[in-house]
Amino acid sequence: MQEEQPNQRRLKLFQEHKNICTSALELMVKKNHDYAYGDDPFANFKRGEMFGICSTEAGIILRVLDKISRLGTFIKAGSLKTNNESYEDAVIDVINYMVLLSAYIKEKEENV
Repeated sequence: MQEEQPNQRRLKLFQEHKNICTSALELMVKKNHDYAYGDDPFANFKRGEMFGICSTEAGIILRVLDKISRLGTFIKAGSLKTNNESYEDAVIDVINYMVLLSAYIKEKEENV
């Protein structure tokens, strides 16, 4: 009987992973429509580089750090003051930024 509980917990975890990743992809599609220009899905992130502020990769990481800070506040305080974004939203954003970083680096390496 003890073996069934961990298996159920794993199944629940894997289902949560699937749900979060599905939500992340749906959000990425929407946000990419709003932030990308033309056929460049990374256009918004390249602005820092265009203005000589930081590399595109560093710009993506900076946005991740913003979300990590938000999650840290949530963990410390137990809630967030903003009504328009939950901790789940921040988690999904981190996932999407990591996918964007990976895809950007791969595209950059392919074009070398």
